[in-house]
Amino acid sequence: MSGADVTQRFAATFVDELVAGGLREVCIAPGSRSAPLAMAFAREPRLRTLVHIDERCAAFFALGLAQATGRVVAVLCTSGTAAAELHAAVVEAHHGRVPLLALTADRPPELRDSGAPQTIDQLRIYGTATRWSFDPGPPADLPDVARVWRRLAARAMATALGGAGQPAGPVHLNLPFREPLVPPPAAAPAIATTAAPPPSVMVASAGAAPPPPVVRDLAATLRVSSRPMIVAGGMPAGGGRSRAGEALAEAVDALAEATGAVVLAEPTSQLRRPGVGGLAIAYDALLRIPEFAAAHHPDLVIRLGAPPTSRSLNQHLAAAHPARFALIDPDGGWLDPDALATDVIRADPLATLDAMVSEIRGQAAAARDGRTPPPALRGETADAAQARAGTAAARARAAWRQSWSDADAGAGAAITSALAAAPLFEAHAVRALATALPPGAQVVVGSSMAIRDVDTFWPASGARLLANRGANGIDGFVSTGLGVAAAGAGPVAVLCGDLTLYHDMNGLWAARRHGLSPVFVVLDNNGGGIFSFLPQAEHPDVFEEVFGTPLGLDLEKVAALYDLHHQLVDRAEDVEPAIRAAFASGRAAMVQVRFGRAGSVGAHRDCWGAVAEALGG
Repeated sequence: MSGADVTQRFAATFVDELVAGGLREVCIAPGSRSAPLAMAFAREPRLRTLVHIDERCAAFFALGLAQATGRVVAVLCTSGTAAAELHAAVVEAHHGRVPLLALTADRPPELRDSGAPQTIDQLRIYGTATRWSFDPGPPADLPDVARVWRRLAARAMATALGGAGQPAGPVHLNLPFREPLVPPPAAAPAIATTAAPPPSVMVASAGAAPPPPVVRDLAATLRVSSRPMIVAGGMPAGGGRSRAGEALAEAVDALAEATGAVVLAEPTSQLRRPGVGGLAIAYDALLRIPEFAAAHHPDLVIRLGAPPTSRSLNQHLAAAHPARFALIDPDGGWLDPDALATDVIRADPLATLDAMVSEIRGQAAAARDGRTPPPALRGETADAAQARAGTAAARARAAWRQSWSDADAGAGAAITSALAAAPLFEAHAVRALATALPPGAQVVVGSSMAIRDVDTFWPASGARLLANRGANGIDGFVSTGLGVAAAGAGPVAVLCGDLTLYHDMNGLWAARRHGLSPVFVVLDNNGGGIFSFLPQAEHPDVFEEVFGTPLGLDLEKVAALYDLHHQLVDRAEDVEPAIRAAFASGRAAMVQVRFGRAGSVGAHRDCWGAVAEALGG
């Protein structure tokens, strides 16, 4: 697709989704760089297009229209000082809580800071006066890119309208376009569809309780789903062992039992615990098997928390393109990097799940009594719904769940067997830590390999796991762990790699200063182990120096410097006793688990291979 074609398709698709999200009016100040969007707006019959000579007038006109209607109103301008002319109206919309969508065209990145005309720094030009400000870069011809374009428009509309405790206000999208900006005469741009066309993204903002129509619709879809899945990524751990945390686990279990859903919950979700029905733990290893993955695509996903850590799970969900993907986020976020969400529910997860369970049970009772027809999926005919309803759907869900359960049990046994034969590597430390934790203990998990190995090898448990997964960095991790220990909510284990420890080594000073006694379990492979799993490991001439970064640290001396009890283990069978002894010491302690990076790569692959062999893959 040529550059002109992709720009025009972006403009047509973007405008189509804005209209689907409720846009009815747009104010346009003429300009060249904004031509792709201006033409798409003008050709959209569902829109009222209002042209103004002056950008400032256009912006305030849009502001007044949005105030009067309560709807989002867009204002479009070209690049350069034209964008600056919108600033006063954006500030007023911010303080007045008016849903204004500011669309500023821009030069592409290669023309910025180059002396190109009408080119200024437009990134976040309105400072703190916007609810959301974003620059997606110039449109590009990528696989299934329509999902990304549509999500951009849907998110902008939803954010401007506010909800879930967030007030309405201005949103700014800075949209750079490359030339040619205008298609040949009579070449009307086509609206891009997705590989598996979803409905326009539905956004429900409701504060605590979810909107009843959304609950009814999702419950009806769940009742006829054959392969439902609940995915739980990392969630804030406040109350992880409290009644609220237990209640969310109970709600997930109730929904899974009511629908036959499989539950894939990473440990930092606080939901990988005994008693949650449908729980599959070895999903990362299972989804590395192409045959298993291809046969286990969900048709409906409900996701809680952050995007999953597991790369194989993320790739699986993206490949599956489930017809319904409901993202539940009470904080007004849009945590959907693969643009899969068909529904964004900005409501309390516990209230949402409880309402869905009640609705499903009510619908099932009504169906048994003959009071309602079988529920239909979006776009499904009544006859098709009838065919999917009743015992056939129930049998399909039971088979779906049993298939996952059998595979998970087989994978777990295969991994345990492989670990018994493997040299010491990360998985032994993860399993040993889970076994050796004192009652009521908390675990703080480092980024990079530590969080991935916890996701893969941590069993179902009642332990509370925390991690810095907002930005996924390793910086400041030691101090984070000590801060958790300072909260005084029970014993604390801190699991990280040697590079992560070194990055914040000075933070260890606070342990003695503040009388803290966490147990640091350090995965010591003398460098950045995660890079050994990436393609750069195939370049030995530069790999070790640039990526491996061997530290050569004597961690016993580091422990002595900060007055930590120290134990070095280099055999798998010694890890668990060492961790128990560290907790029993009553002091801040360091258990150094030492192994080689090359052996770790081989041991991980042996585990994945053992799972594939157990499943006949």
